[in-house]
Amino acid sequence: MHAAVYAPIAAAALAWLWFLARGRASGALKRAALRLSLLLLTFALVAGAGQRGLFLHTSFGFRAALLLALLTVAVGYLYLIRFCGSCGRMVRNLRDPTCPRCGAFLPLHGMTCRLRNQRPPLDQPRRQRPLERPRA
Repeated sequence: MHAAVYAPIAAAALAWLWFLARGRASGALKRAALRLSLLLLTFALVAGAGQRGLFLHTSFGFRAALLLALLTVAVGYLYLIRFCGSCGRMVRNLRDPTCPRCGAFLPLHGMTCRLRNQRPPLDQPRRQRPLERPRA
């Protein structure tokens, strides 16, 4: 590809990242968009490596290790990046319990919608501690 093609691709990628980080949309929509983006990026990297002949003379173990590394990075990003359910802001700090933009509670991590302050319903039994031994 020519150098003139890279500029619009880079601008589109930056606009997409800006939308995911700062744009105003629902958290569920942005979470789905991030998942789709990471999946497409992983497939594009594997397809590009295949087109360039990276997999022609390599062992099955190398191919599996490369795919496992790509999937590990993608799942790591999915876990670490949370989106606010009310304003949609991307939060990459797992320590923050609330959204810096609107103050709403954030999910525990990026792989769940369960909020940090939510408790299990009252009809579910609570976990019991194991019985302690009496002290002598």
